[in-house]
Order: sequence, then C-alpha cells, then structure tokens
Amino acid sequence: MTEVVPPLGLQKIMGVAAISPSISRVGNRVLGGKDNYLADQDLVIELEKSAPGQYAAAWASREFQQRVLRYLAGTVGVRQFLDLGAGLPVPEARRVNTHQIVNFARGIPEADRPIVVYVDNDPICVAHGRALLATNEQSHYLLGDLTDPNLLHDPAVSTYLDLECPVGVLLCGVMHHVDENLDPAGIVHGWIEVLPPGSFLVLTHLFDPGPNNCLHEYAVSCQARYLEALGSGWFRTREQIAGFFDSLRMVTPGLVRPGDWWPGGPSLRPGSVAERLLLAGVGWKPRDPADVTRGPNRLAYNLAHPCCCAGSHRLLTGKASSRSARIDRPA
Repeated sequence: MTEVVPPLGLQKIMGVAAISPSISRVGNRVLGGKDNYLADQDLVIELEKSAPGQYAAAWASREFQQRVLRYLAGTVGVRQFLDLGAGLPVPEARRVNTHQIVNFARGIPEADRPIVVYVDNDPICVAHGRALLATNEQSHYLLGDLTDPNLLHDPAVSTYLDLECPVGVLLCGVMHHVDENLDPAGIVHGWIEVLPPGSFLVLTHLFDPGPNNCLHEYAVSCQARYLEALGSGWFRTREQIAGFFDSLRMVTPGLVRPGDWWPGGPSLRPGSVAERLLLAGVGWKPRDPADVTRGPNRLAYNLAHPCCCAGSHRLLTGKASSRSARIDRPA
C-alpha cells in the first residue's frame, strides 16, 4: 500500500507533536486512555464547556458499538468487520475494542471468531494498534484512507476479507471530520456500492437539531471549538445524516441517539447535552435492491451464507428513517 496523505478537509495525521490536539488523542482521552497530551486534555475541557457531558457521550457511542457488534456477530452471524478511522486503541482492560467485543459475543466458538481489520490514516495509531494486536491472528491494523472506497479491494485489506461474504463496516465518530468539499455522503455511498450484498454499515455522527431546538446553540458552540482546534468537526442535520443510509434498509430502531439503540433497559438518567448531540444507526445492504423500497411488509432476512452463521433480524421498511421507529426486536 502506498503512503497515505490525508486529503484537504480531514484531520492531519497526529505524528509525534504534542503542541496541537488531534482527533485520535482527544478520543483516547474521553475514553479513559493515557495516550494523550495536555493540548488534547485542554480541548476536552473546552468542549465540555460548550456541550457538557463529553465523557458520557463518548461512552454512550462506544456502548452503542458494543451492542451493534454483539448483535451482528452473535445474532446475525457476520464473521468479518472493517473498522474505518479506528484511531487509538482503548486500553485492553476495558474490553471495548472491536476485536474484543466480537470475539466474546455470545455463542461464538473460539475456532469461529470473526476477522477484524482496523484502518486509520495515522501511522502512530497504526503502530499502537499493531503492538496491541501482535499476538492476535484474527485482527489486523492497517494504514489507509477511509475517503477512498476502493481501499476495500487493495490487497493489503482484501487479503484478510472474503469479499463474497457480508462485511460489517464501522464509520463511528469519523464522518463528521470529513469536509463537505470532499462529499462525505458520496464517500459513504461509495463504500456501500463496493460492499458485498448482505453487508452492514454502522455509523455515529455529531448532530445539530436545528435553530428551533434549544440544543442548537450548544452544537454551534461545540462545532466552533472543534474547527478552531482541529480544523474539522461538523454537526450535521438529521436529514443529512439519514442521507448517508440511502440505498440501505435501517435496522430498528432507526436513526436515534446512541443510548436509545436497543438499550439494556429504560434510561435511569436524562442524557447529557453532548449525548443528545449524537445520532447513530445501522443499515443493511439488501441482496435485492428492490428490498429498499418494497411494500409495507417487514423484511425477515436470514443470512444463510456459507461464511456466516444463520441468524435472523427484522428491519425497517424503506430508506433511512429520520425518526425512531418501533418494530419488534429479534428474539
């Protein structure tokens, strides 16, 4: 794979300089990691002033990923995952990295543990990831540019994935760092196009509920902090985020706050401001494109594929919903 140069509008690679904050290190800070510097810690403090609850929001997003990954690996039977813009690994003891979650999903025998491929454009993140995964034959950390969907067919990536089988792709906390000039929706649609049928897209994104909502001023303030410190970090509308899922069927409950996606029970506390400025969703690429717009009937889809364990789930009807929908969850 050739050297990766981040395009204009994406966070520059963090390298070894500690003078300026970086996306990866800020994410590491709010998740309890130690691979961050004073500049990153200061930015988190400023973000907390703009939109309180940054740590809670980071963990709500990570817990959403945990639930999705357990569902895809344990219930649906997906056996390969591509984590794009993975950043710095979270400390091993917390067991919240993608490979740790899918490896310990319920009912998966050790011999059938999923393949996980992490991709990041920062050599420092890749070095940290490779050190962490040195003895893990099922997980790999690669240098790559998530804005290029053709990366899926780069031998450095495709050597680990069976592109005849469904793939679970994660774009969590990264697309809001892609400038509109780079066409973020077009990038996501490009990934959807190259993925095998039956694949899933998992996405979280910073959310601006609009000027008529009391949270709008928080979103504007927080975005200003991001742009000043990092040069990226755009809060987009529900309609813009829903547009990423065009051509996909949304898994219930649709596009919602991370904590509302199949939580373990009713919330015991109101969500923080920062938690309410996030949206999350999971979309499925049908084997038959007509399934995206077909009828009012629910789709019961069985991943009866030789590289996947049989499983079933129910999905929303139609394209990406801009509102939460209530549909029976899988047993």
